[in-house]
Amino acid sequence: MKAITFHTRLESNIIKLFNIGNLIGKEVIVSIIEVPNQQEKKKKKWEFLGAVKLDKQLDQINIRDFAHE
Repeated sequence: MKAITFHTRLESNIIKLFNIGNLIGKEVIVSIIEVPNQQEKKKKKWEFLGAVKLDKQLDQINIRDFAHE
């Protein structure tokens, strides 16, 4: 059994399904479920922008390791 799931906004009463050619001629179940309103994600508001003089401290060091120090 193969399942195809997608999340979209309905703009009309016609739903177009792509990449389902292998399901043509088979019995399928189509479910439409309304997604409850989700609050819009807050974007991070950056208040400061800074720079640091590293004097070649990052030579031969993974930057992710340096960030945790």
